[in-house]
Amino acid sequence: MKFFFGNSTSASGLTGISREVGGVGLVHVTGAIDSPHLACCAFVEGEDSRCDAFLQEEVKRRGLAKSRGVGVLSFNTYGLFQVAPPAVPDAELRDAVRWQIKDLIEFPLDEAVVDVFRVGLDARREGTKNAYVVAARQAVVRQMALMMRQARLKIEAIDIPELSLRNLATLLPEDERGVSLLFLGVHSGVVIVCRAGRLQLARDIPFGTDALSAQDADFQERLGLLALDIQRSLDFYESSFRQTPVAALYLLPTVEPVKGLLQELQSRLGTPVKPFVLADLLSGDSLDLAAADRCLLAVGAALRRDREGA
Repeated sequence: MKFFFGNSTSASGLTGISREVGGVGLVHVTGAIDSPHLACCAFVEGEDSRCDAFLQEEVKRRGLAKSRGVGVLSFNTYGLFQVAPPAVPDAELRDAVRWQIKDLIEFPLDEAVVDVFRVGLDARREGTKNAYVVAARQAVVRQMALMMRQARLKIEAIDIPELSLRNLATLLPEDERGVSLLFLGVHSGVVIVCRAGRLQLARDIPFGTDALSAQDADFQERLGLLALDIQRSLDFYESSFRQTPVAALYLLPTVEPVKGLLQELQSRLGTPVKPFVLADLLSGDSLDLAAADRCLLAVGAALRRDREGA
């Protein structure tokens, strides 16, 4: 997914930028694909103006000016739609799918930035190809681009959280067989399934840690709904793409901890549930690695590598 393309520079590594709930994250990753190194990580809470100033100061202070940057759009600022793409050459695919989603978006098509990436074949429809289409308002993408340019970053790409999480999944030993990640924000979340470096499935979770942190009489019911959403997603992946079950579901760290969440999911799902521990997957200063839990989408952005179809 590349909403924008930037010229490559000689700077080493990638800088990831993510707008999180209540703040912005800045991450720089260097090293080879199979041995990434977290060179720096920073997060600041505050309104947009404070975040913009922080980003500009940190990029300058850490010597990241003119480095290649990948920005991540915030959840709920774009639409993600699964479609059966028309049989056209790849060069024409983006224009072709625009018309497939014109009635699915809530703003005029001529105000949209649209991109597309392919996923696996749908076995239920005799091997029909599948694709995800991303649509965002031009103003949203321009705002991210402006923030990055003002910080003197070279725009390599502007991505969505699902692809940033895909990049994290590629670090896991189960990726070749198939692995799932659960990301829970404060108000919503997403579960993704990846295999061999490709995003296969992404499903929204309609609530987040704010609905799970209060362990009241409804807590078990909400946990049941969460587990059901996850199980349905995993079942859909297996049946639609004729794949073996994923090797594991990884629970990413949450801003607001939910006591016993991993154990509760493990008891309700037929899939091993494991904690996602970034320090087990890439090198770096211990303080940076601890801080990175607050801006994992930026880490995923900085791990971006060009992949076919995404």
